[in-house]
Amino acid sequence: MITKTEIRSFRRVSLGSALRIAAPCLALSLAAIDSGEAASLTARGNEPGWHIEVSESAITFRAMDGENFTIEPVPQPTTANAVAIYAATVGGRPFTLSLADEVCADTMTGMQHPKTATVVIGDRRLTGCGGEPAALLRGDWRIEEIGGTAIVAGSEPTLTFEPDGRIHGNGSCNRFIGSFSLSGEGLKFSPAGASMMACDQPLMDQEHTLLKAFEAIHRFEVGPEGRLRLIGDKGGTLVSLRK
Repeated sequence: MITKTEIRSFRRVSLGSALRIAAPCLALSLAAIDSGEAASLTARGNEPGWHIEVSESAITFRAMDGENFTIEPVPQPTTANAVAIYAATVGGRPFTLSLADEVCADTMTGMQHPKTATVVIGDRRLTGCGGEPAALLRGDWRIEEIGGTAIVAGSEPTLTFEPDGRIHGNGSCNRFIGSFSLSGEGLKFSPAGASMMACDQPLMDQEHTLLKAFEAIHRFEVGPEGRLRLIGDKGGTLVSLRK
């Protein structure tokens, strides 16, 4: 955790420096906010466009072709092989919503979500993604590569994504803080703020490279092996991390 002493030591420096202070009021994307209260789960798909929301009281389905309905109360799901299945009857047709714990990429935006969703209504089958993308980022990560180069031996740069949209970690020498936002356009980091300790030059150089990389992040990908890739607008991996 960042101490109050460290936070007080943060200084504003020039825009050209990697050690830039974060704004005191962090602009947070709704996708990055977790209120801690019971929340609904949303899933959606494309071609045709559809949207489904599962709350504590109802399942609500809407499609671009005009088919809309609500199921209430919410049927008790069955779970097998990390797949939750809600089953009901709608207008005399069997209905199922399956939510698998498998990373799913939106077919239009490429944004990844933590669940793969399948909706079956009679003989109609729709596929899409469910859950909030921010859930894939949350937690503590160890940085393994920066710009395709392995980290300096013995160094331990880290990055933590908090539920409220904050980020913090160890840049290699100094602690840093900032925020992130997620939208249909991808992942963005705010300018980071950091403490001002001095370390050996290889660590200082690595920290500078890392914080500059944060400025250019455009999107993210979580691979099947669990590695997180922070990707720039030109498609290259800027930072590679593992929990």
